[in-house]
Formats: sequence, C-alpha cells, structure tokens
Amino acid sequence: MAEWVHYFNYAAAAGGLMAALLGLLLTLSMPYIEDWERTYFRSMFVSLLVYIASDLVGQTSQYFLDPDFIWLSRAGVFLELFFSMAIVPLFTAYLLRCANEDWHDNALLRGALALWAAYVAILVAAQFDDAVYYFSAAEKCVLPGPFFPALIVVPVLLMVLNLVAFIRRRAALTRRQRAAFAICTVVPLACVFLQAVFFGLSVLVVGTSLSALFMLSLIASDQTAAHVRQLEEASRQRARVMTLQMRPHFIYNVMSSIYYLCAQDPNRAQQVTLDFTNYLRTNFTAVAQEGEVPFIKELEHARAYLNVERARLEDGLCVEVDCPCTAFRLPPLTLQPLVENAIKHGADPELPPLYVRVATREEPGFWVASVEDTGPGFDGDTATFDSASALANIRERLEACGSELVITAREGGGTVATIRVPIQECVSGER
Repeated sequence: MAEWVHYFNYAAAAGGLMAALLGLLLTLSMPYIEDWERTYFRSMFVSLLVYIASDLVGQTSQYFLDPDFIWLSRAGVFLELFFSMAIVPLFTAYLLRCANEDWHDNALLRGALALWAAYVAILVAAQFDDAVYYFSAAEKCVLPGPFFPALIVVPVLLMVLNLVAFIRRRAALTRRQRAAFAICTVVPLACVFLQAVFFGLSVLVVGTSLSALFMLSLIASDQTAAHVRQLEEASRQRARVMTLQMRPHFIYNVMSSIYYLCAQDPNRAQQVTLDFTNYLRTNFTAVAQEGEVPFIKELEHARAYLNVERARLEDGLCVEVDCPCTAFRLPPLTLQPLVENAIKHGADPELPPLYVRVATREEPGFWVASVEDTGPGFDGDTATFDSASALANIRERLEACGSELVITAREGGGTVATIRVPIQECVSGER
C-alpha cells in the first residue's frame, strides 16, 4: 500500500477520534437535550470511539505486521467493522422516536435489526475464512476476498432502509431534525461507496464521525430553541393568568358602586361604567399583546383603573399623574399592576386618604417610571413584595427586556416602585 494512504488513514482516524470525543463531551454537558436523546448520543459516540480506536489498532498492527501478532490485526479489524455498523440500528430507533412512533415493536426497527444481524453473521464467518477479507504481510494491509461485496451490500441495504424511512417521515420532523437526518443518512452512505471504490482508504471514519457531530449540534440547537420557546410561552401564560385573575372582591365593589350611583348620580354611574369598561378592555387586550407596548398605552390602562378606584373609594384616594416622558416601551401589564398593588395594600377606611403618584422622568441613560404611595410601606424586607406573584412576574418580564424594577421605602412613609428602562433599548412610544 502506498505510504500516503497510511498517512491519510492515520489523519482520518485522529480527526474522527477528536470529533467523537468532542461529541461525547458535548452530550454529557449540554443542558437542554432530553434524557432519551442524551442516551442515544452517548451510545452513538461511545460506539464511534471504539470503532475509531479499533481502526487505529488495526492500522498500526497492519503496518508492523508480524505473524505472531496477526490476532491483533484481526481483532482490530473485526471491532472496527462491527462498531462501524452498530450505530445504524440506534439511528433507526432514534428516527422513530423523533417521528413520535413507538419503536419497541416496529416493523422498520425489526427489519433494521435483521439486516444488522445478517451483517454480524457475515463478519463472524469472515474470521474463519479468507473468502471475505484477508491480511497481506507483504503489502501490510487488509485485502478483499472474492465474497467481500457481501460485507458491503448488507450495510448499504441498511443505510438505504434508513434513508427511505427518513424520507417517509420527514413531515413529522422539525427543520433542524430534517437537516440532521439528511446528513446522517446521505453522507455515510456515500462514504461506503467511496470506501468500496478506493479500498483501503478510511473514508467512512471521517464521514461517520463528522456527520454524527453535525447531527448533535443541530439537535442540540433545536432543543435549545424549543426550551427558549417554552420559557417565552410560560412567561406569556403567567401574564395571561395574572390578567385573568382579577379580584372578585374588586369587581363586586365596583358593580355595587355603579348600582347605587344609578339612583344617586346617573351621570357619574355612566362615567364609572365607561371607565370600568375601558379597564376591562385594556386588561383583556393586554393578554394578546406580544413584545413591548408604548408606555402611553400602559398609562391609559392605569388611568382607567384609577378612575374606577376613585369612584369606589371616593375621598379615600387621591391621585396625581405627572408623566412628561412617554417615548419608551414596556412589557404589557407592567404599570397598572403596580398601581393596583399600591391601592390594594395602602387603601384603608380607618387610615388617612391614600395618595398615589404616577410619574416619569429622564435620567442619564434611562427612562424612569415610578408609582409612589403613602400607604403603610414595608419593613425593608423586599422579599415581602417579591412573594406577590404579580410583582415577581413584572420583575421577570422587565429583566428579560433589559429593564429593572426596584421597590423601596418612601421617605415619610409608603412605598415607591421604580421602573428603569435603558434609553438605548427604547423605541418611540408613538410608533
């Protein structure tokens, strides 16, 4: 065998070994792939490591072929050929699982296992005869025997079976999964034909290891994207729940106030009904909002709520709105829940009237919106406020878009909830 072939094979084995080791390390460290996928990739890369290590042993023993160590060459080649195809039935089972099919009693998997068993039988029989392949001490390599094609045909049939199965099930896979399975079916199949034509070149080592690594990267990115989508959907669901969990006590009091106002002051009852309708409309509209909304819309929502509460609490609530700065955006349902929290914890008929101030201002690098109240305040333990699911939800959604929520004690008593929005992240509120 030409000297360059040995160099090529050693380089291919070394590259494949590094790719398999990298794939195994990534499999063990990636956080978002599911357990069954982690098991598949771990099994696949371990098989690849044994396959490529056996290839190295076989190459080395052939190059320094000695009759006393012929068994080492045979063992290396046997393990190389065995593990090169051991991953194919694993691939079939993984394809079925990704396509949401039961692989435990599946005709496709049974067919793949039957072909693999036939391949193993041919491989075992080859150890007792030179009809399939044999060792040449003169040329320091393995040479094909007259029945060597039998060792190629079965793996080709197995790979073609997987290719057809993938094509039939591609509609059940995601875009990244389709790309991964396409590469892992076509590339090894092409490498088998190349290795049959250029016998002695370790083409399959390179193709199999690199396509497996590429498959892992695509599947991992797909799982990461799915995890991010789940987090975003969970955040939206929490916002919807927060919106829909309007206090029955609040609604009952508003409707009772409207009922009595209908007889005492019909015009005011009509205005309160309109304000309450606006509050409900903006509340439910916010459920369908995606991304951030102009601050002015959040302010309109808070105003509608404040109008309803002023009608309900009458002289027990004083409100001031001072918002000259509105050219920024916030996640929906941010400002109104802060105003509601201030009134919910601060309004008390036995205490002096509650004063609530909603204000905005510009600071170096930030837009600032604040909700200030003269309620009982808190004892300095911010965890008291974080325990409220609404405030925790607001904080989480603001942090997700680069903003922050800070809750502090108000000088003279009460509480101040402050939202800080980086100016460089802002978009005009009129857009």
